[in-house]
Amino acid sequence: MQIIATLKKQTKKGLSVFNFCYNPETKQYFAVGGCELKAIPADDRSHLRQIYSNFVGYGYAEKLPTKKVWISDPWSSKLTPSLQQELELLSA
Repeated sequence: MQIIATLKKQTKKGLSVFNFCYNPETKQYFAVGGCELKAIPADDRSHLRQIYSNFVGYGYAEKLPTKKVWISDPWSSKLTPSLQQELELLSA
């Protein structure tokens, strides 16, 4: 089995990961994964590409977004955290 691509998304249930695969022995394409494991069969490579595109449309991505840290070192500033966040937003 070959994994062609992998997409990830953080959901309320946890991390959802889908692998888009090809099995050369059976000549089958499918997507497998999710928080509750499931398999989605595809007719061919172009159909698998459509499924991949649909997942991208639902917010899945190759890499998970990193959380932005608002305050690099809140203890070194005399400003309140809310003012530090406002200042950070202005500089972005």
